[in-house]
Amino acid sequence: MKNRGMLNKTRFIFLLCLMCIISVVRAETFYEASVGVSRMALDITQKRGPAFEDNSNAINIAIGAYRQSNEKSAWGGVVEYIGPIGRDDLPGSGRLIGFRPLNYLRNMGRNISYELYAGAAQYDWRKAANGYYGGFNLRYEIFDNRLGLAVDVKYFQDLAFDSPQGDDIVDGFNTGIKLIYRFK
Repeated sequence: MKNRGMLNKTRFIFLLCLMCIISVVRAETFYEASVGVSRMALDITQKRGPAFEDNSNAINIAIGAYRQSNEKSAWGGVVEYIGPIGRDDLPGSGRLIGFRPLNYLRNMGRNISYELYAGAAQYDWRKAANGYYGGFNLRYEIFDNRLGLAVDVKYFQDLAFDSPQGDDIVDGFNTGIKLIYRFK
């Protein structure tokens, strides 16, 4: 029943984002691909049983589509994958798949911009754990705004799944740096 509520929230966020993107009729559309490295700091809490804290290095891959809303800002959606590097069985060795239908990208100056975002996430370690996350990044763009570097911070909340000890709840931060390429 809990997953059904999460699915309805995800559909609502997706439709809201879709309406925002479609509402801009004459806007320029652009696409981005990024790859980066990050550090995950996860807290895995069990109702009955020990809590785990786990830090791991991860690789991040993302693809996004954006539409300009004016000269300095854009709205978009992003799908991303975060996978641990060289880990198989420990807490924190699960992969994260995120869908961010709410992305606001704002250009602050010639080469500097920031992005705020929110979306749904799935943490897959023993079982799939569904929840949500949000974050921001600060970007420095080079080479005619096609290539950029970003510092990214995310927080995952209430990624929950059932276990023999009761519900496991995964929360935590992901901080990293990524290289972004913009297709125009």
